[in-house]
Amino acid sequence: MGIPVFREKKVKHLFITLLLSFFASLLLFLIILAVTFFFGYKRSVAGWGEVRRGLIENQVYKELKDILPQDIAGKTALLEKKLSPLIPHNMFFAVYNQDKKVIYTHSRQHGMRRARMLIAKNERKNVSNLPLKSVKENGKITGYYRIGPVGFGIDRANTQFLESMRKTTLLSIAFASVLALLTAFILSKRFARTAQTVSSGIDRIAHGELSVRIPEKGVQEISLIARSANKLGKKLEREEALRRQWASDVAHDLRTPITALKSQLEGMADGVLDLTKERIMRNIKELSRIESLVDSLGELIRLESPEMRISTVKIDTGSFFKELKNRFAQLFEKGYISVRWERGAESFTGDENLLLRAVSNFISNAIRHTTKNGEIRISLRREGAEVCFSVFNTGKWIPTKEIDKVFDRLYRGEYARKSPGSGLGLTISQKIAELHGGNVTIYSAENYGTTVQMRIKG
Repeated sequence: MGIPVFREKKVKHLFITLLLSFFASLLLFLIILAVTFFFGYKRSVAGWGEVRRGLIENQVYKELKDILPQDIAGKTALLEKKLSPLIPHNMFFAVYNQDKKVIYTHSRQHGMRRARMLIAKNERKNVSNLPLKSVKENGKITGYYRIGPVGFGIDRANTQFLESMRKTTLLSIAFASVLALLTAFILSKRFARTAQTVSSGIDRIAHGELSVRIPEKGVQEISLIARSANKLGKKLEREEALRRQWASDVAHDLRTPITALKSQLEGMADGVLDLTKERIMRNIKELSRIESLVDSLGELIRLESPEMRISTVKIDTGSFFKELKNRFAQLFEKGYISVRWERGAESFTGDENLLLRAVSNFISNAIRHTTKNGEIRISLRREGAEVCFSVFNTGKWIPTKEIDKVFDRLYRGEYARKSPGSGLGLTISQKIAELHGGNVTIYSAENYGTTVQMRIKG
């Protein structure tokens, strides 16, 4: 019951996070759009007003040049008649005589009374801030005038345009917001559903269902997580199969000598078997086999531990070969196998004890499977940044189907099962090579022999 609750909580949190992220992005976009629109509108209207006022001012100025020089009684009425059609109703305009006294102020007497009063109040307040411009005729000043700014809404068409734009903008923002929120909801649901599938698959793998495969679809990041989880599941499944194989092999290898020992000891205890030196040595040999297997298992566990660290030092090749010769001196001195040492590098770096263990495993296997009058060649050479250890022997060859399996962790095939030893030597050597950044490969052919190569960075 606890697992589904945990999964639901996580997916719900992801859904809300995505939805809020989309909503915040939308809100930020709308704010930026509104600010950009506002400043763009203000700038456009200001530019339009300047152009429109310039056009009106040019037309009015021509009329003033004709009217102001005239010395007539009805000048104000004439100004009203000529200028009123040219000047918008909500635009301030005043005409002064040569003594700078007002002789005409533009005002349209229509619209609501409150609006007219408000316009008049604003005109009186702002009139002193407007520049006083002169009207000249043949270089002589005939009067002055003040002209106020032009508002974009001075025309009914402009007012209708603004109203239409306002409604369209509001409707567009509302529609875009609804559409964006709907899209955000759908995408959030989709991402959350994909994440839930991946989470459920990983949870099942964690609980031992290693055959589960998670669909690798959706956004790239989630798909990569699913792919990695599937790889992990396959690896764990393979590891589990190898563990079972190993457990079976270990049980078999331990059961045989233990059963033999038990039978021997029971026979001697019952007086059925004689207590002879030969029989005691045979039992000691079985105990040694058990001890070797236990030691190998312990060493493999230590090498595979995440805490395992190698101690890298510079190693002299001559000293390294000398130690190997001493280890196998008794076997080599028997003389039924020829041994050749080939040194292609004076020194290399690595963990000396571990590398001696790995190469010793190769030599031990070579001796075990080399027939009388056979040959063993042990070589070390440098290839760029790598050092290659090679052990070749004539004699028994490894079937191709076995080569692909002999290095599987904890695997023992027929090749290893039918020979003496713990059966874990090659596995241990492979792990030692991996700790040195390298690997081990085997080449074997009938009527030729077998070559084991270990390459490390050194």
